[in-house]
Amino acid sequence: MTSGGRVAADEQVTRRRQRRSTYVVAAVAVVATAALGTATFVGRDTVKSDQLLMSFGLMLIPPLVGAVVALVFGRRLIRRMPRTTGADPATKRQVAQVLRDGSTDDPRLDALARTEAGSRVRQRWLLVLFAAGFLSQLPPLVSPVRPFTRVLAVLLLLLWGGAAWYRWRGLREARRYLAGPPSQP
Repeated sequence: MTSGGRVAADEQVTRRRQRRSTYVVAAVAVVATAALGTATFVGRDTVKSDQLLMSFGLMLIPPLVGAVVALVFGRRLIRRMPRTTGADPATKRQVAQVLRDGSTDDPRLDALARTEAGSRVRQRWLLVLFAAGFLSQLPPLVSPVRPFTRVLAVLLLLLWGGAAWYRWRGLREARRYLAGPPSQP
């Protein structure tokens, strides 16, 4: 077996182990969530001892659905991640600098920057999420209930606002870069 074939076989084994451990963690999380939910109902005396198994079975359904959705969509999102994700930090910094500058003469960096810019444009829906998070903190801010609630609302407003501004700036850079001509090899 050649060294290239051995490396490929080792990578497949590693991927299988990672996938298996992901499934084990998901199964443990599902069972633990169902057990905690059942224990909560038992502690409140809302479930009798003869209904314990049925209650546990019903409590398994929501976390099981959540785990399946997370595993299926998580894998799809990982496949869609831009190629700069696995790149070394120096290349990532160069790509970020190219996006800020708006152009480059290096065709390799141009291709990576266009991939990153396309990824940023596809993720523009995050701006809506950040805006919703920002707006959700306005009622606690004006509510006169507790001072701690106001402090927490202000901190979350700063967090959501900062995240929205950072994403908006990145989206603006990406659109500007994609509007320019590609670098010629």
